[in-house]
Amino acid sequence: MSLLELLKTEAVHRGLLAADAALDPATVFYLVRDMPYRRASNGRPETIISEWQGTCSGKHYLLAALFREMGLDARVMAGALRYHPDPARTDPRLLALLEPVGGVFVDVHNWVELALPSGPMTVDATWPVNLKQYAFPVNETFELGQSQALAYPIIETHIVPDEQDPQAFKEMLLQKHFTPQELAARDAFIQALSQMLAAAES
Repeated sequence: MSLLELLKTEAVHRGLLAADAALDPATVFYLVRDMPYRRASNGRPETIISEWQGTCSGKHYLLAALFREMGLDARVMAGALRYHPDPARTDPRLLALLEPVGGVFVDVHNWVELALPSGPMTVDATWPVNLKQYAFPVNETFELGQSQALAYPIIETHIVPDEQDPQAFKEMLLQKHFTPQELAARDAFIQALSQMLAAAES
């Protein structure tokens, strides 16, 4: 079964899509975007679908594969970032996790770039639409040819090579750019954020 068929089967099972609905690029984007922001047990596209959750990496590994099945030229992008969360808009419990590393959140963010006749299109499905109420930078609409905003400001951008495992490439960049302390704070931050968002959704 193709990934598109798996996605549709799971979406119908979860009551998110009618059985006779057609999958176009926009519908695929919305389904993946609105998966809860939580780490899946691994980054395989099939796992992201079956567990119906993912962070920026898993969601975009899946989204790129789905777009390719639809005949679009899609590639996974990776960007290193150093981000200082706004204290006025960030839970103090999250900020406390970053205190040992100077209040900075580091990561390698993933997104998808589509090569279209009109030029490259940035696609970022990180934040589900229901997080808009918490001031997350949600991409509410999808229209081919119109680039979307990235979830974070990026300081260095890479194209993930087609022949390389995207998760291994991400891990290589994380180790290259950041200290063990920064990476430990990153993991704690993502875990705590996922738990807070899960509690807010329940």
